[in-house]
Amino acid sequence: MKKIPIAAAAILILTVSSVCAASTNYMMYHEKMPEGLEWGDIYKLAAVDKATGKVIPISDCATDYGYAYVPEGTEISFEKREEIKFNDIPEYGEPAGLDDLSRRGVFAGDENGNFNESEILTRAQMAALLARIIGADGETPGDMPFTDVPQNSWFASPVYALYKRGIVAGDELFNPDRPVTREELVAMEYRIIKELGGKLSESAETPEDFKDFDAVSDYAKSAYAAMDASEYTVPFDNVFEPYIDEYGNWYDTLNEPRLLDPQKTVTRGDASMYLYYCLIRDFIRNNAPAIPTDAAAAFDLGEEMPRITGSTSSYPITESLYGALFDNYRNHPMFPKSHDKTIESYKLLIDGKTDVILVPDPNSEVKELSEEKGVELEYIPIADEALVFFTASDNPAENLTSADIERIYIDNSVTNWNEIGGSNAGFTPFCRNNDSGSHAQMEQFFLKGREINENIRREHMSLAMSDILTEVEAYNAHNPGSYALGYSMYYYFENEKWVLGTDESLKLLSVDGVKPTAEGLSDGSYPLATHYFAVIRKDEPESSPAKKLAAFLTSEAGQVCILNAGFGARIK
Repeated sequence: MKKIPIAAAAILILTVSSVCAASTNYMMYHEKMPEGLEWGDIYKLAAVDKATGKVIPISDCATDYGYAYVPEGTEISFEKREEIKFNDIPEYGEPAGLDDLSRRGVFAGDENGNFNESEILTRAQMAALLARIIGADGETPGDMPFTDVPQNSWFASPVYALYKRGIVAGDELFNPDRPVTREELVAMEYRIIKELGGKLSESAETPEDFKDFDAVSDYAKSAYAAMDASEYTVPFDNVFEPYIDEYGNWYDTLNEPRLLDPQKTVTRGDASMYLYYCLIRDFIRNNAPAIPTDAAAAFDLGEEMPRITGSTSSYPITESLYGALFDNYRNHPMFPKSHDKTIESYKLLIDGKTDVILVPDPNSEVKELSEEKGVELEYIPIADEALVFFTASDNPAENLTSADIERIYIDNSVTNWNEIGGSNAGFTPFCRNNDSGSHAQMEQFFLKGREINENIRREHMSLAMSDILTEVEAYNAHNPGSYALGYSMYYYFENEKWVLGTDESLKLLSVDGVKPTAEGLSDGSYPLATHYFAVIRKDEPESSPAKKLAAFLTSEAGQVCILNAGFGARIK
């Protein structure tokens, strides 16, 4: 394929995309990158204002698209811009973000060509950097309240630019020579994001993973909370310390909780990292539009997506399908941040409050509710799944019979593993709550209208899918001579055991002599095999987004999403 040369002149004209406008009519522009660009050259491109020739600092290029956040109507091109090589920075030792910021004209060296990485920044110097990032450097200073900012000072223009936009408060003193602190930088970045109209989830809650949030000054707390909730980078130190859970297990944790050290001063090296990550990388990531892929176009899916929810375990499918249908899929207005759990999802669908749910089989409560409300549901199989039972890896037991499972969970009559073919060891069963997907499978295969024994529900009920794995593991670790039993869904168990760290401590049991495997689920030889379904209402119009999404999920492209999410696809 012929390569497109990159000249110092404009090579691409950008088009506007549908992302939120700022109070000053800023827009996120995007353009597809031309094919044939060398991999390294993509990252040397920077957006340039064609009218002024100035580089747009809040811009970025990736393999597929280039982005720039500029006032509406600005004509943009991409040009190759080289980073500055500083005399005091080794070739492979530059601070994070410095190459991008120097390429965009935010950082420059001193008269000797040095960067001076460890130099503490003053408030005036930080104002200059921030003004460059938002394209406000060079403005003629007007009236402002700071008595310590002379009109003829080198920093009057950037300080005025920030003051005019509400990024610095209008107090009597600006204190231009005082070192800038982390919390001051966070507060200013927060106000810049608001000024530009960037997405922010205003949060009144105290962030849980900040070790010293109480040390943050009151004026900056809302900035930290909102930016953390919106996934913007805030300055923190790495913290390595032990975490001890309720059972006394000791874990090493890195960066949890985070140490903010909010009054710590900011060096030029620090600023390079903090400014790039927050105001360029994170800002573009959080505000870039969701762009339909070829797969979305093939199924006529775009901005009008159906409302989707489902079981906790099926959420990776939703993430995977959105990732296949849209670039920047998390910014799609219909992308769900979580699922509503199995039974609640069925209720939402029956009540017309969602359009598609990704779930295992319904339980009797759901069937009764749909009949009561006169709503017919259409079940479209999209993935293989199964109910599985697990115990400690060192438990000699290998198999349960269907009769064993009924004795355990309905009668609660098993007290020792030797009663069901195991060794002489104490026996404790764990169960899930009634509105869980795995409980619905227990109803389908074993309960048949009956209930889990009330003593089991009272003493050992796990309220989350992950809980039953970690609680069974913890019980085994703290009760020598006894083994617990739990149940879950096959692909959730297989996928999450690496995340939860239970891959070596728990094992799956055979049921009626058949071990649960992906092959056994697919060919139906495992007796508790079932499916995940895309469930829609039968009265959905043929041209509705819900129908289109169901068609996508059963297509070859959709089944690849199922596989990528860690589930067993129906199309092999």
